Parts: sequence; structure tokens; C-alpha cells
Amino acid sequence: MKILEQVRSVQQRLISLLLTLVCLLGLVPTTAFAAATSVPSTITMEDCTHNGVHYESPALDTCWLHQMRFDYSGNSIIGFCADHDKEMGWSLEGHKWDSPQPINDPTVKIMMAYYYAHSRGIFTDQAKALGVDQVWGSDYTWTMNAWVQAVIWRYKQGTLNDPAAVCAEELMYVYNNLQHTSYTSIDEVVDGMSLRERAQYILDLGEQGVWGECEAYQYTYAGPGSNSHPADRVQGIIIGDLDVTRELYELTVKKVDSTNPNKGLPGARFLVQNANGSYSREAVTGSDGTFTLRDLEASTYSILELTPPEGYEIDNAGPQYVVLPGDSGTTVTVTFTNTPIVTGEGSIRKVDADDPSKGLAGAVIKIEGVDNSFTGTYVTGSGGYLEDVPWDTMPIGSFVATELTPPSGYTLNADPDKNKQEFFWDGKNDVDLVFEDDAKVKLELLKLDDSENPLEGAVFNIFQDWQLIGTEATGPDGTITVPNITAGTFAFVEVSVPEPFAKLQDPVVVHVDQADVDGGRTISVTAVDQRLPNLTILKQDGQTKEVIPGTTFEIKGVHHGYHQDVVTGEDGTATLTGIPVDTYEVTEKSVPDPWVVSDEPTQIIWLGPGADSQLIFDNLKQPQLTIAKVDADDPDTKIPGTVFT
Repeated sequence: MKILEQVRSVQQRLISLLLTLVCLLGLVPTTAFAAATSVPSTITMEDCTHNGVHYESPALDTCWLHQMRFDYSGNSIIGFCADHDKEMGWSLEGHKWDSPQPINDPTVKIMMAYYYAHSRGIFTDQAKALGVDQVWGSDYTWTMNAWVQAVIWRYKQGTLNDPAAVCAEELMYVYNNLQHTSYTSIDEVVDGMSLRERAQYILDLGEQGVWGECEAYQYTYAGPGSNSHPADRVQGIIIGDLDVTRELYELTVKKVDSTNPNKGLPGARFLVQNANGSYSREAVTGSDGTFTLRDLEASTYSILELTPPEGYEIDNAGPQYVVLPGDSGTTVTVTFTNTPIVTGEGSIRKVDADDPSKGLAGAVIKIEGVDNSFTGTYVTGSGGYLEDVPWDTMPIGSFVATELTPPSGYTLNADPDKNKQEFFWDGKNDVDLVFEDDAKVKLELLKLDDSENPLEGAVFNIFQDWQLIGTEATGPDGTITVPNITAGTFAFVEVSVPEPFAKLQDPVVVHVDQADVDGGRTISVTAVDQRLPNLTILKQDGQTKEVIPGTTFEIKGVHHGYHQDVVTGEDGTATLTGIPVDTYEVTEKSVPDPWVVSDEPTQIIWLGPGADSQLIFDNLKQPQLTIAKVDADDPDTKIPGTVFT
């Protein structure tokens, strides 16, 4: 399922949500990766490679997998063929194409931006914040090159009338031919999504600029041709470059009194961290109850209150999460509430049964005296606390608190006795009552490790119908519960995971229909994390297979900056455990005598989640030559002192 899984990993988690996250106003805009300021008048082919693999498309007939690189304003950029009925080959390397004409079709530009972003590792702030910035391995880049090439040919055919359907069709043909499956409809559901949906997600996000902007141009062949490819039979080239602008962001944390949101609270201490752990800072609210962090990079940030102001208590112990960029530009404000500690007063609170730290506003609760005539009906407000209860004027005595109406989206407990609580009020000792309600329909994600034990602390962005609705971390039982859901498509995109586990490469997608909602049940889904990969390097004699200790290797991650030198031990091996998911270059740097470093000292390997892989390096000993001078009549007699040249 590799092709579909890879596509899903980029689109299901994606959400048109980001759609609203496009930031047009910036603090300090920094163009990290920009296309050429002017379009080059000519491009030169640097390399044309065919891997010998082909597939069949009903619309395009036979399609051969190939990659072409061109000198595009000094950058080495992949180009695509423009004319399916013409020719292309390596004999044209060094030849030029000229007369660029703009390609204005939005589907072609989106698909090229999608390809350039994931094959080159150039991503927008939106993509980074959502966790949809996976870099493709070399094998998958070939496959996606074939898909984008097919879409471009369909555009040139004039058959790109329904972009999502055409893109899905060509993805199905690529998948059926290369993976030997037999899907017949783009509406068939594979791993929770149809091919049509997958294509639509990519196009929707591209329309909102999640993949960046790609200005595409078609160039005409301007060379002399070759013996294999006459000039009038050479295809035009469609090529472009990716324009991605990076910005820095501001995050303001505001601490207020839960009973008076207009009152800012100084002295609250917080810890702010981003999803990958590269940013961590403690800060304290000032006299206005706020602090602001500046020059933040795009990411998902957790904000945890460590210490409340004096005289207050923390309402919700867990962190809040915020995605930068947000829907309000480059500045995002997050508000926390604290409840004042009042001696000799009461507290009646309404909470979610699945998440007791989550207070519920809008519950109607009636308080009646048992041995007195007091009666009053009140509504829970911010934080789930019952508001306006006159504790200071209530008579001493016994009372019954009864929940009459649950908050929107919740139901009363099926046991009527659990919807009422008795308490005694003496004006001195505190009264603390908690009512729990169940959400009508809930969605629960259970996160397990590779031993099927609950995994705490995995952080997910949660989407409904491609709109971001929250960011949560799994609790001690490994679960995240989304209450009060409605019909739609939900996706859990993992943005960080505790060591030594690897982040999920694909989102967890759940379809909820109206029948599920009407059933009023809990919908459960399970996701399993694999551990970070391991790599063992074995050094041996190429002829005798004798292990070779003391060999030095350099290991470099292609995309994420990992770098390590290792030396083989007495058993000829060196093992790296729990290294990041990435493509690695392993290079033999030195080998003990009498062996010599091979002519091809570098091997490349992709290590995915849970991988436990081995690379074998063979070496030969330095050759030896023995020359003996003997008597012609008596070969057993050696003649010393002879000089040879």
C-alpha cells in the first residue's frame, strides 16, 4: 500500500483548515526559498535518467518512468515532458530549450508545487505547523514524478476537465500497474479514503498555498537533435521553481480571573514548548496579566501553567496547544483562567465525564433547601463553575443541588440519583461539588506502543472536515477523547511522540456518518507507534567473509542533520539505535591494514519507523607479489642480490 499511504500522509492530515492559516501580514518576513526573480530565457538539460519501469494509462497508453534535471537560473530543477507523442533521452544532455511560455493552469501549478515541496524538502510555514512536511525518499520521488508527469500530459491533451477525478485516475493507474492491484474506480475506499478524496485534498491545500507558489513555463527545444532523437521529434519541457516565504510569529499568553475575565492576573508562571522540542522557555505574566514571546517559528506549541498567582488555583492542569501561524495573522493570543481561592465559600462545577479537567458552561442547576426554604436556579459559566450562587447569604443547613439541563451536546446521567447531590453549608467549611455529564457522541483515539501498551504524551492535531478543531496529548491511558461530535471526516495528525518512538507517517482518519451520531455511542480507533529505527553496519572480507574490526564509518542523515562517526568492534559490526526516520548516507572512511577502502565506499538506505536494518561492506586485502631468483639447473638454489625493475 506504499503509494496510497504516502499520498495519504501528505493530504489526509492536511486540511483545508490551513486554508484559514495563510498569513498575509508579517512581523519580519524572511524569504527562505524563493523562485528566480526573472524567468531564464533558456534552460540546459543536465541529466536524463530512465529506470526501465513503465506502466499503462488508458488515457496516455504506455508511460515510462524518467527524471530530467535542468539548469534553471543556476539551480538544478526537475522538469517534465510537454508532448507525450514525441521523444526524450539522455543523448540530449547538454542541449538547450528556449522561448518560455507561462502555464496558467492551476492544477498543473499545484501538482508541480506539491512535487517540488516534498522531493526537495522546501515547505511553507502552514505545512510545517500542520506536520505535513515529510520529505519523500528517492524511490517514492520516482513514483510521484510519474504521477505529476501524467497529470501534465492530461493537461496538454485537453482532458483535465475535472482535475480531482483526472488526478485520481492517473494515481489509480500508477498504483495498479506498479503495485499489481486491480482498483477499477476512483471512489473505492482504501485505508479510509477514496482516491478521489486523496487527490481533492492535495488540490484544496495547494489552492490555499500550503505547498507554496510555483510559476510554471513551457520551453521549446532549441538544440540540433541527436542520432537517437531528431530535433523535430524532441518534446518541449514544462518546468518551474518553488516560492516559499517564511515568517516569524508572536504568541501572547493572557491570564485572567475566571470570575472576572476583565481582570488580568500577574505572577502566573508558564512553560512554552514547540512540538519537536527545539524551543522551550519559561515566562511569567506581568502587571497586565500577559507576556508575549516573539520571533517564533511556525510549529504547534504547548503552553503549560506551572504556578498560578498567589491566592488562585489552576483551573485546567493540562497544557493548551496553539498552531502558528494562526487565523489572526502573525500574532496569536491564548487565554488561561484561574479561580480565586475563597475561604468558607462553595464551589459547584460541571465537567466532562471523560475529561474531568474540562469545565462545561451552560448547565442549569437548581439548589433547594432541605431544612430551610432557600431555592435558586443557576447556570454554569466559564470553567464550568456555577455562577451567582449567594454563598454569603445562604442559610445554614442542608441542601440538594439538582442538574436540570445539561450543556449543549451533553446528556444527563442515566441514573437520576447521580444528577443530584446533597451538601451541608455552615458558612465556614468549603463545599465542593462536581457533576459529570457524558457527551452525546464521542470519538476516542487509543495510542499504543509497539508492545500494545497505552502510550502517554503523544500530541495530535485534530481535524474535522479538514478544519483544525484542537490539539491534544494522550493521557496516562493512552487516549484522546473528542466529545459532542457531528457527522464528518475526522483526522488525527501526530505532531510529536515520546522517545524512543517514531512519529506516525500517516494520519488516523475516521468517517462518522449520521447513523453513528444518531446511535449516541463512543467511536473508537487505535493507532500504534513503532520505535525509532536501528542500523547495524557489518564490515567483512569480500572473499573469506572474515569480520573486520576497527573500520571507521561516517553516517549522515540526508534531510534532518543527523551526523555520527562509528568504528566496528571485534565482531566487525557497529550499531546505531533509535536514530531519526530519514534517508542515510553511510560512507567507509578508513579500514585497517591489509584491507583497502572499496571503490564505492558509500551506501544509501531509507530507515522508516520500526526498521532494524543491516548494511554489509565487503573489502579486499592489498595484493602481494613474491619474486624469487633461482639457479636454472637447480631450482632449489636461490640467488640473492638480484635487482628487478
